[in-house]
Amino acid sequence: MHPIISEVKKREKAGKLCGAARAMIENYLALPLGAGPNARPNCPYFNNRRRKIRGSLRVVKGKGTPEEIAEEAMIDAKFARVKTSGLPAGKLKEFLIKNNLGIDCSGFAYHVLNTLCQEKTGKKLQSFVKPLRAGFIGALLGRLRPAENIGVIAFADRKNSSAIKISEAGPGDIIIFLGTGKDKNYNHILVITAVDRTNSDTLATRISYAHSYAWPSDGVVGHGVREGEILVRGEDLIGGTWKEKGVTGEENYTFESARNAIEVFVRRLNFNL
Repeated sequence: MHPIISEVKKREKAGKLCGAARAMIENYLALPLGAGPNARPNCPYFNNRRRKIRGSLRVVKGKGTPEEIAEEAMIDAKFARVKTSGLPAGKLKEFLIKNNLGIDCSGFAYHVLNTLCQEKTGKKLQSFVKPLRAGFIGALLGRLRPAENIGVIAFADRKNSSAIKISEAGPGDIIIFLGTGKDKNYNHILVITAVDRTNSDTLATRISYAHSYAWPSDGVVGHGVREGEILVRGEDLIGGTWKEKGVTGEENYTFESARNAIEVFVRRLNFNL
């Protein structure tokens, strides 16, 4: 086994996502854009379902890497004659949102998990997770554009992942919501970044996660990539204490989305077995 891959596996057994996968999350939390660390905004949430942009670069469809998003922002700024170098993080984020630049939940999950997959196996994620497109053309598009074609349903499909118990969950596993939202037609994915079972309560599991989401209370600029945690006793995920943006209970829209979903489960992708 390659020494780097071996070291990644050792660290993950300790309960935290690390290495390049963690670095990918950090770059979404603070995009490589701006004059300094305090001027780097978190990546906004952007979902292409409403705009339905087709046949274009993935970065303008909510599926880009942090570097692609930052590069596209600089191109847009050049055309708009906007100097981004002196802008604070809030203004930079407003510029990104105005230009429809951001990441959706499955795009975020894809890039983090693709990075983890390459660290652990030396192969890309599409070697283990197949898009659910029918026919030759669909399969070809899935291979050529995996980030755009591996959505929440594909991550949740039993061909690509297996259901696991909370007591088995670890970094790189995923939490899936199916059929949430007002019309029960929205799906969502969280990436588990750390698991702590050292709590004095021996039945408790503290799950840390990262995702890209927009709460109704976020307003124009509050949405995007962020982290949260769930304190679970036993296997009752929905009965756990969900904390994000400093709030719990009904104020926590991620928790409300999970509670109102038709299905919520923890799964492990095939490469992470």
